[in-house]
Amino acid sequence: MNDKLRDIIVTMFKHGYVGARHIPEERLVVSRIKFLRKNLQKEFYKEYHTLLQKNYFIRLKKRTGKGSDWHVSINPEMVEELHEFMEGE
Repeated sequence: MNDKLRDIIVTMFKHGYVGARHIPEERLVVSRIKFLRKNLQKEFYKEYHTLLQKNYFIRLKKRTGKGSDWHVSINPEMVEELHEFMEGE
């Protein structure tokens, strides 16, 4: 697993972004990977979208005061599987 992806997941657990509590995707993801080279960013997004497809994350379009943004949180039904996935690699 990509180190930055692991860092994002740990941050989400630490701050309690599980279930109904969510964070803007851009603030979480872009802030962590903006200093990576392009090929590492591409690799990160590939793994990130794989986890989205496996429903480890909930990704919703939320209307905010500044417009509409994508927000993410950890799927509460997949918490144990996500812990096992992180330990397995």
